[in-house]
Amino acid sequence: MIFQQRCTVAAPREALWELIMDVPQVAGCIPGVVGVERVEDNAYRGVMNVSVGPIRLSLAGSVVIQRQDRERWQAAMVSEATDRKLGGGLKAVMELSLEGEDPEQTELAITTNATFLGKLGEFGQPIIRKKADAILQEFARNLQARLSGG
Repeated sequence: MIFQQRCTVAAPREALWELIMDVPQVAGCIPGVVGVERVEDNAYRGVMNVSVGPIRLSLAGSVVIQRQDRERWQAAMVSEATDRKLGGGLKAVMELSLEGEDPEQTELAITTNATFLGKLGEFGQPIIRKKADAILQEFARNLQARLSGG
């Protein structure tokens, strides 16, 4: 399943880039993410607690930053996570870029190619897309608050 999402953050591109590339810091802006820690230079692990419909998931997994290109304001990350109780998981490749000419406003564009495994794969695409969009909206609000000192 491919997700293409965009949000605008009222912050200079440089400030947003620094926050997004600091995985433990940016993880605090993602709803439900807890316990993120570095395991290698560009590799991190943590847990994301999320509800999809009536189902509560605790996805334990990893994120690896594969590419960071500050000159082009682009990065790529790979994540894998599993929920042991549900018996499902996901693998995702995420490409992100920071765009825009306004020095005080930056557009974050994210393309995610996700594969849902096991029980997670049984959820319908509309339900998963709706949840992903809600998470992105809250993530954008949290980024904004963090960058403005909130």
